[in-house]
Amino acid sequence: MNAYARSADAYLAQRVLGTSPEQQAALLMEAGQKFLGKAIMAMERLDHRETARCLSRVTEIIVQADLRLNHAEGGELVENLKKIYAWWTQDILKASSTRDTAKLATVSQHMGEIRQAWEQLHEKQARSVQTSEFLLTNRVV
Repeated sequence: MNAYARSADAYLAQRVLGTSPEQQAALLMEAGQKFLGKAIMAMERLDHRETARCLSRVTEIIVQADLRLNHAEGGELVENLKKIYAWWTQDILKASSTRDTAKLATVSQHMGEIRQAWEQLHEKQARSVQTSEFLLTNRVV
């Protein structure tokens, strides 16, 4: 690995470590979309090795997204996300065997929608924290 790649990896690791759980989930979905896009292009070029590598990365990302769910407190939302993640994994496997780029594009679109939801949740929570801090700092003692 060259120095540039090491510094890029270090930057990415720092970016991920400095984020909220919601931002981490959004970053995972973003990475999943990136690798799905690469897999689609590789599939269209009939580059089987690159297709397999990219789809393997996507399935790893889905596993990581599932592992980061708060199973203790998530309730129905976590159960629904688990079902979605399982569905994506099934669709990726089917698309891989049938070379169905449209199915991969659909999974990518859904990942984008989930990513947006995680980003909106993070923004909502950040606004809530800012409001709370504002109220605390403007309090007369």
